[in-house]
Amino acid sequence: MIRFIFFVALCGWAHPLWGQYYIYGGYNFGALQLDGTNNALAEFNTVENHSLGLLQNNFHGFRVGVGRYVKHAVVELAYGNLIGQQNSFNPNQLKERAEVVVNYASVSARAGVKPFAKQFFTVGAALHLGAQRYRYSFGGDYQTPIDRYLIAPEVYLDYAIRLKFLLKKSQRDTYFYLLRIRPYYQWHSNRSVESFSQSLNQTPSLAPDNMSHLGCTVSLVIPFISDDERAYLFGPKKRRGSPSEPKGRL
Repeated sequence: MIRFIFFVALCGWAHPLWGQYYIYGGYNFGALQLDGTNNALAEFNTVENHSLGLLQNNFHGFRVGVGRYVKHAVVELAYGNLIGQQNSFNPNQLKERAEVVVNYASVSARAGVKPFAKQFFTVGAALHLGAQRYRYSFGGDYQTPIDRYLIAPEVYLDYAIRLKFLLKKSQRDTYFYLLRIRPYYQWHSNRSVESFSQSLNQTPSLAPDNMSHLGCTVSLVIPFISDDERAYLFGPKKRRGSPSEPKGRL
């Protein structure tokens, strides 16, 4: 993973040609299905007479990063998370409150192909180095979190739209920012939830957790544009076959 991150950074920042550095931040959604954890929670609800909801299709978080667009490629380093949380309250129980939180955080290195030089559409892949953390409470006492470390590959495509409506009129001809939408799919291996089940005083769950999921990130991208890049993006288009200098009379 460290070698991959170094390779992506070297390709992006050592590229001598035209390119735009940028920063970004935005909302991240993941449709995770944690079958093993949900089985443990269902058994917990039956035994303890609580009503913790299922952890599925309800993970939300953020993602921030830095990157660089070049004419036909993009590279990026980022950090973000996805959090799923469920609560239950039963005033008839001695332990009235129950809560479980699953937090998946990761750093990622991303590289993609940009088919159209002046359009912000890319297709590519990423590699995540992350940690899955369980935090739970029963009766108001938070237990020691359970951490699991993982490496996950990802494929994605994204498209960014230029926006100018928050800029001053004098800046709209030469500056812009981007609204970027990025759907992705991320692969994970199966992981046992035996320790989590036992911590809830339940029998170990036979079904594992698999955090492979379809997700989407919606973010604002702020590019840093040099004079050369501005001339390339906003300069007049050259017609094919047009002479570079006017011909004089013979």
